[in-house]
Amino acid sequence: METLTTRAAKDLRTRLAIQEAAIALCLDQGFAATSTKAIADRAGVSERTLFRTFGTKAAIFWYDAFLSRIVRALAPDPDPVAALVKAVRTAIDTITPEQWALELGRRAVIVREPDLIATGTQELNTGAARIAAILTPPLASPAQAFDLVLFARFAVAGFGVVPIHADTTPADWGAQLERVVHKAAHGALERS
Repeated sequence: METLTTRAAKDLRTRLAIQEAAIALCLDQGFAATSTKAIADRAGVSERTLFRTFGTKAAIFWYDAFLSRIVRALAPDPDPVAALVKAVRTAIDTITPEQWALELGRRAVIVREPDLIATGTQELNTGAARIAAILTPPLASPAQAFDLVLFARFAVAGFGVVPIHADTTPADWGAQLERVVHKAAHGALERS
């Protein structure tokens, strides 16, 4: 398992504190009524740190720690489907109750705020590009590279629409994410 440097660990704590504060405030008051100053104050950071960390208030909700864990767990493999399934399993198996609560809250805010749904495309594209870069062999043909980019984008888009409810467990969610990986590789209408 990857260990974090002291600086990276501090950055992660800051990121999580900001996300936790934003989720709590937005669930209570709504996204539009929650100021970045209120989020920063609750997180115990300056507003400048909030913007340096995320750039925008919407980006707080679109930074996907779970997708980042999938990317960190991903390793090049001749079978991209098996590689992505293995990375999803690793990310699910290592999710803590605190991380799960953060994911549930993040999703709850996004679902409540239609304007937030539209802003997430760039963050998801970045995650998909990172996955495709890892899965694409150095000597891949342009057609193979294109297919892997499509696979990664379909998978990441699918991850975003798998429903999570208060009674969903990480294991249940993980099983659905694995199903999404297979659907991304073989087509949404294929029977599973």
